[in-house]
Amino acid sequence: MGSAKDNRRVMTDEDARRINRVEELSYELKIGQVMTPDVQTVTPDMQLIEVLDLFRQLRISGAPVLEGDQLVGLISLEDLIRALRRGNGHALVNEYMTTTLVTVHSFEPVVKALEVFARTHFGRLPVVDEGGKLVGLLTKGDITSGTLKALQSDYQAEEVRRYRASHLFEDIVSDR
Repeated sequence: MGSAKDNRRVMTDEDARRINRVEELSYELKIGQVMTPDVQTVTPDMQLIEVLDLFRQLRISGAPVLEGDQLVGLISLEDLIRALRRGNGHALVNEYMTTTLVTVHSFEPVVKALEVFARTHFGRLPVVDEGGKLVGLLTKGDITSGTLKALQSDYQAEEVRRYRASHLFEDIVSDR
């Protein structure tokens, strides 16, 4: 039996020529550049109904669960719906939160997060620093927004280069 690596195709020069700027950015941009740094957190002893009100007020669909400064879980709108269907709106977060955590590091490339999203099908990933401390939260929407901002910056830099190049000869002629 072959391993999963046996199914991988070797990248050819032709493949490399077809890589577009968005794909390049997924390797260049760091997770810390696109994540949401100011994250709303909840505690394990909060009632789910409180969390639901918080989510509705802030228009968010999930939050990391911290006990002190220790990341202990994630709670999502899906978890809240599951609890409410059972009539457990007054249950505590620690009864419904996800405790099997998959995290990414702020210094890793965005492509790493894309791989984790594809593998896990999670809606959000806690972002931690080298010491494992929560520093942000990442969604696919954050990656899209960050990539678009980077593309816009690329476009603006290219426009400045074109403007300077087009006026280079005018500047040379005007000095004569």
